[in-house]
Amino acid sequence: MTLAMLLFGSSVALFLPLHRRPHFWKRLLLCYGVVLPVLLALSYYTQGFSYFLLSSILSLVWGILTAYSCTTLDWVGSCYCSIWILLVAEMLYEIWRFLARLLDPVLGWNLAGPDTPRIWLLQLLLFAVGCVAVHFTIGRGMPEDGAYHIGPRQMFSAVLLGGMFWFQFLSLQKSWGMPQDWSDTFAIISVLTQLYCLTLLYLQTELFKKSAMQKEMDTLNLLYERQRQQYRVARQNVHIINRKCHELKVQIADLRRLNPDAATRKSLDEAEQAAKLYNADLHTGNEVLDVALTEKSLLCESHGIRLNCVADGTCLSFMEPGDLYALVANALDPAIEAAARQQDADRAMIDLLLCVRQGFAVLNVIGPEDPTPNAKIGRYELKVVRRVAQKYSGTVTTEVKEGFAALKVLLPLGNTP
Repeated sequence: MTLAMLLFGSSVALFLPLHRRPHFWKRLLLCYGVVLPVLLALSYYTQGFSYFLLSSILSLVWGILTAYSCTTLDWVGSCYCSIWILLVAEMLYEIWRFLARLLDPVLGWNLAGPDTPRIWLLQLLLFAVGCVAVHFTIGRGMPEDGAYHIGPRQMFSAVLLGGMFWFQFLSLQKSWGMPQDWSDTFAIISVLTQLYCLTLLYLQTELFKKSAMQKEMDTLNLLYERQRQQYRVARQNVHIINRKCHELKVQIADLRRLNPDAATRKSLDEAEQAAKLYNADLHTGNEVLDVALTEKSLLCESHGIRLNCVADGTCLSFMEPGDLYALVANALDPAIEAAARQQDADRAMIDLLLCVRQGFAVLNVIGPEDPTPNAKIGRYELKVVRRVAQKYSGTVTTEVKEGFAALKVLLPLGNTP
């Protein structure tokens, strides 16, 4: 019964910060209801070292299946989470045994003796406090975006480290006897061993997370710098396109003066229409914004996407050219990717609004929601937008509602980094 309570509490503490499947509590209670009679039967038919070994293996398997059934973790993440469930349960049990031996001479309640309703109540109270503490420290600190991103090295290290301390505890259990024969020295060693194990596993997780964050930051810095450098190239390209379109319009006008026949006039009209189409030079009062919007409007045209812009570029004149280009380009790229995936051509539309409101420059980009399941488009782009906004003491918010995705950037007017 004690192990069943520990497994349930530990799993809840570690599952709550994760992305959970529908009917999470029903799934968890169903899994708990399956394992509870098995553990009770195991405690009835086996004793001593065999019970501890079999119950640990059963708990590990149960943790894997329960994590996979109740959360959106894959099998690797479920195995990693199950290791934590088992070790947290063992740690809390060792703390209980340690406190029982420590407080028995003072209280005289025979806490280390046979289970009674009073002992179960005290166990439940201690385990509840311990699981709450685990939830608000380890449980909420380890996941990233509601999941465990576990690589082969981290998984191998976790299995090796968890297995080492697990077999070490089994060896101590076999050498010193079962809990009723524990000495104070053994209890202290057991508690310290479990705490040391969890500490090392937690440090291991943080080190791998720090390494992954460093790699992501390097990628983000590279993307950010390339976006800043791309502004010069985009500016030259837009000027070249505009110049060529202007030259084409002049040549078309010269040809019209020759009084061509109807077929030639039709071809000239089509050429003039194409020239107007690609002469997408926008005038917002900010040259950098003009270049960014012109480049993206041409990209939208090539994908059959309508880009509606209402922009007052003068309100962003305080921004550096590279920062402004990176902000607008990365704000529009995810929306363009999502619009290009739309099956309905009427939904392939993006609205951009840049205006001044209550002392802030407000950039709103609204586009269709990406129809691709579990799409990760815009992950790095959004981080670049956040980084630029933070540089100018601004904020970024996103919202998905009724099939549309909205990005809103607020920048204090005249704020320089």
